[in-house]
Amino acid sequence: MADQLIQGNAGSLQIRPVWQESDAIAVICHPHPLMGGTMDNKVVTTLARFFRNSGISVVIFNFRGVGTSTGVHAQGVGEIEDLISVLDWIADQSTARKLYIAGFSFGGYIAAAGFSQLMQYNPHQFVLQKLYLVAPAVKNYPMGDLVLPDDTFVMVGAEDEVVPPQDIIDWANTRNFDLAVIAGSGHFFHGHLPDIGSQLESRFP
Repeated sequence: MADQLIQGNAGSLQIRPVWQESDAIAVICHPHPLMGGTMDNKVVTTLARFFRNSGISVVIFNFRGVGTSTGVHAQGVGEIEDLISVLDWIADQSTARKLYIAGFSFGGYIAAAGFSQLMQYNPHQFVLQKLYLVAPAVKNYPMGDLVLPDDTFVMVGAEDEVVPPQDIIDWANTRNFDLAVIAGSGHFFHGHLPDIGSQLESRFP
């Protein structure tokens, strides 16, 4: 689980890969860099632990300007580039091509946008498995027109104080996505982190 630096469009990206003997890999995107989001966020590490315990490789990483990743925040556009750079690196390092992407909050937008891009242009021929979005930032980022798989899974805390939960619910229902609303949970899932794993168990692989 040692961190390392890879090359991204804005300089170095800090990543933390965990390799397993698997033809599948999950990549997880963290919440907003300007609001303290990092790959060490508890929701991100909870997602990573779930995938690791499920026997597949996992990569978490810091967006540009976070941790030892160089560069500055780029309003989402550059962070999508960061995700693509991580995927390019994975394709170079591993034969794993079954790909799961997950993201929390702002990272949910980046995960969705990156997945949408791969559905239209997939140079490494990843076999796209599933997209998991936890409290995605549907209010502040343009998610309505993204091309996404019908089986996208969306999770939201019923008491989310950052992203209006009804906005997420309406967006997910409009797209007929698989939706789980966690009673009593706020945006950061304090006291409800185990609910993340329990919800994913029935939706993986």
